[in-house]
Amino acid sequence: MSITASPRVIVFEDHSGLASALTDLLEERLGYDVAACAGCIEEAIRVAHVERCDVAVVDLDLQGVMAYPALDELQRRGIPYVLATGAMPVDIPGRYRAPLVHKPYSAHQLERAIREASGLPAC
Repeated sequence: MSITASPRVIVFEDHSGLASALTDLLEERLGYDVAACAGCIEEAIRVAHVERCDVAVVDLDLQGVMAYPALDELQRRGIPYVLATGAMPVDIPGRYRAPLVHKPYSAHQLERAIREASGLPAC
């Protein structure tokens, strides 16, 4: 009998209520294991540097600071990510472009974006 581990995700979200709801959505509805949540840029950089994961869901604005240094670390490690933000695509520097879901987003939109970021076929 083979046991397959759930894919691991990290979440960067500065609003605790949204982070909690996103964690529930990822774990309960989409079957992910949320390895870590970070609510500020310093914690996001640390988590991006050390946490083992398959994908990240990133709010670009973490307490008024853009999450670009954390994205740099995710890119360095080859970890795909989804931008879950209110930012407009035109405002995101090209090197950080990734599948994007605009807040508020549905479970289906998030799942589709995660699959795209991870190079998996659409559901």
